[in-house]
Amino acid sequence: MVPGMHPVDGLRHFLLQQSAELVLEFSKYVHLGHGRTLSREIFHVEARHVSPAWLAEEIRGLSRQQELALHSKVLQKDRIYHLPMVDFAQVESIKTLLVKTQHLRESLSVDITLYDSGQSMHGYYFCLVDEKEWYKYLGRLLLCDPPFGAEEQIIDSRWVGHSLEHGFSALRWSCNSPIYQSLPHLVDVGSAELGERDATVTLS
Repeated sequence: MVPGMHPVDGLRHFLLQQSAELVLEFSKYVHLGHGRTLSREIFHVEARHVSPAWLAEEIRGLSRQQELALHSKVLQKDRIYHLPMVDFAQVESIKTLLVKTQHLRESLSVDITLYDSGQSMHGYYFCLVDEKEWYKYLGRLLLCDPPFGAEEQIIDSRWVGHSLEHGFSALRWSCNSPIYQSLPHLVDVGSAELGERDATVTLS
């Protein structure tokens, strides 16, 4: 069963209701650790078909060790766009995360929505950018971290590297193999004032 706090709900509420003609890209993959995959089967789904029921059926159909991921790449007619995503390396508090990513929030039309994946914090900006802006966005992600060698890196730089290599970002939507502990679930919608954010984040 897919809980109501899953990213599929945020995607439908904040983006797909206004843009039902979009075609989303997903993959079924087998994880090897450190961002590597043994196999990846890419497929496309019209936005109007994407729902919690659809997702539950897709998860039930995964083979042993497979996981389901949403890709950043989105098709609209003949054009390619991207949904800005981020995989965080470590997060002490939501307030700290928002402060360190503030310049990203200022360059996009919406605020970030955060999900605890059980392994790390995932972030989605539920808007679309063209490919040129997406590459700039990935560069801005890396600049959220302090200078090289400093502690407290918050962005998973390897995840950014894999995004650049593949031409899309990907975040897990399932929990089908033993290495993962839970489905991603909502922890924060980045719309309140920063001063109200002081909760400590614990990833299980």
